[in-house]
Amino acid sequence: MSDDQARWVRDALDRFEGPLLLYSSRLLRDPHGAQDVVQESFLRLLRADRPTVEPRLPGWLYAVARNLALDRMRRERWMERPDSAALKDRPGPAADPAERAAARERLLGRPEDGRSDLYSFGVMLHEGLKALRKRLGVPSPGVAAARGVDR
Repeated sequence: MSDDQARWVRDALDRFEGPLLLYSSRLLRDPHGAQDVVQESFLRLLRADRPTVEPRLPGWLYAVARNLALDRMRRERWMERPDSAALKDRPGPAADPAERAAARERLLGRPEDGRSDLYSFGVMLHEGLKALRKRLGVPSPGVAAARGVDR
């Protein structure tokens, strides 16, 4: 990757990471999934043809993030079959919160250290995004960027 290409991606990461994270979080209602979507969006930007993408960069990034989020939601909906034995034992929305929490624990499982595999996976994705930022020399977005406020 040339210095010019790296600078271009770094600038895009500075400008759009926070807003894309907010957008993806709103679509997925899952902060860890949103981080995964944003990370994959910027990885695709690294592989994209710059002359084709550059004139429409904001729209391109948002379209890629939206499509990745929709794909993720479709996969999750497909995986959650109503005839699944695990889902048959799931308490309804009117159930006691403690009963619902216990059912959630049974579905997700708890490893020895008390953290769910889902949580551990989310941490792993977050670390991957941090590594990408570090590789490109881009600082983490602040609270203002995560809220979509320009610096």
